[in-house]
Amino acid sequence: MSSSNLRIAVIDATAAGKGRRRFTRDAIGCGVRSVCGVLEEHNIKSKILLAENIIDQGFQEKFTSLFISGMSMDKVAIKKIVKIWRKNHQGKIVVGGPVTSELGQSLKETKADLIVIGEGELTLKELIDSNYLTSGKISDIKDINGIGYINQKEQFVLTGFRKYSSSDEFKAFKASTKRITDYPNYFSAKVYVECLRGCSNFGGTRIQLPDGRKCSECGLCDSDYLEDRANCPSEIPPGCGFCSVPSLYGPSRSKSVEHIVDEIEKLVAFNVKRIVLSAPDFLDFGRDKLISPKPLITPSSPKANSKKIKELLSKIHAIERVAKGLVWFEVENIKATLFTDELARILSEYLPNSPFSIGCETGSETHAKLLGRPSGPKDTLRAVKIAHKYGLKAHVYFIHSLPGQTRKTAQETADFINKLEPYIEKVTIYRFRPLPLSAFGDFPEPPPAIYNLESKIIVDVANHVNLMKKQNLVGEVVRVIISEPNYRDEKGAIAYILSGGPMVAVENSRERIGEIVEVKILRALSEKLVLGTIFNS
Repeated sequence: MSSSNLRIAVIDATAAGKGRRRFTRDAIGCGVRSVCGVLEEHNIKSKILLAENIIDQGFQEKFTSLFISGMSMDKVAIKKIVKIWRKNHQGKIVVGGPVTSELGQSLKETKADLIVIGEGELTLKELIDSNYLTSGKISDIKDINGIGYINQKEQFVLTGFRKYSSSDEFKAFKASTKRITDYPNYFSAKVYVECLRGCSNFGGTRIQLPDGRKCSECGLCDSDYLEDRANCPSEIPPGCGFCSVPSLYGPSRSKSVEHIVDEIEKLVAFNVKRIVLSAPDFLDFGRDKLISPKPLITPSSPKANSKKIKELLSKIHAIERVAKGLVWFEVENIKATLFTDELARILSEYLPNSPFSIGCETGSETHAKLLGRPSGPKDTLRAVKIAHKYGLKAHVYFIHSLPGQTRKTAQETADFINKLEPYIEKVTIYRFRPLPLSAFGDFPEPPPAIYNLESKIIVDVANHVNLMKKQNLVGEVVRVIISEPNYRDEKGAIAYILSGGPMVAVENSRERIGEIVEVKILRALSEKLVLGTIFNS
């Protein structure tokens, strides 16, 4: 079978967990579309399918191979999909995404044929050129880095880690835009557009790891050379202790302005209405150009490239439907230390009233330094005050149950969330998850906050602030897009506020899915959900 006869099912299992997404149902990431972009480059037919639909209905069409992308938390869903595929298909199964950082464990648990580890575009290109998808011969892929498989002796084999793509290679990666219509809710979802990849924080944690490794204070974290920072004598992975981005994707590399604008233009032409400018730190955009050809491995110096950011946002704003106010944007994420009045003015000029997210993780300055954070709570408070002054909506992220958390740091975090409250729109709380290839990858997974009094202090305050923010919306009239049925209300639907905000359960609206309407907020149902009714004025 030639590659032109291939038809590949590409499963988006991200956040599917045991089989169905409970949260972030309106988010469409860029990873799966990037995979389809590589397939399109090779003239291979593909279709994106959601994990929950396959688990519920099976495969309704014929495919020659199966690609699945997901996270560690999605292994149960991935395993179910593999089992369904094996019943009626002979084609090879390839798994990619963050789940593969578990290496052999992810392959054994999911029972796929191959895993593609880390940044996948270049590996996938070589995999396609090898004819493995048609021949099925392991001998065809032994020389391709970034692949893991089980050999005849039932042993896990890693062909070798692939070095992250160069800036020029990364610029050439094009995510599919036409496949966006494979998502049933693409017309109302937040569609993520990758602006840059990698991280500029190549410092490291000062917290002792479970096996005894600890920073020796050798000073290499202050080096200007990537080789020094990546070869820690204590063998501690770079970056914030809880994050695997530097290990998996290397230093920050920006896409070109033209590339990003072209992708957005095409998505808008497909009637995408909500777009997230996505990056580990959006304010790194163009910063790598200021020190090229050296890699960007310092989080705060040089300063943000405001000229390049303004160029990007002005050209996005010039897109006809954007200029007419028919497309809404969010920015995820920004780093507090780089945020200034100048950048706030630029964002407010071209993306007025837009939400943006900022990672803080802990309200303790001491804990932040121990974690390896490039910024502390004081930086975050300064940043959200600036954002508030320019009408920008800040969403601040925290993580509970992190290594190094104490009763004191938990209380400091709770107090700090209260201090942020007047200047922010929302607090987002995550539970710490040990990620493979991060410094904290060997820590045990903590229990939910309800079983940890320290963590409960943080979560309770965050929920209180979020509920108060939702209650403040009562009586307001907001523009929303009706997205999907509300299965707890036979006549109602779930909607999303176009300028950012909580989910809205809208009464008597099921027949208006896909429409943009004005809704009056009646009451707060929870810290995440409000009730509304269509407003006729």
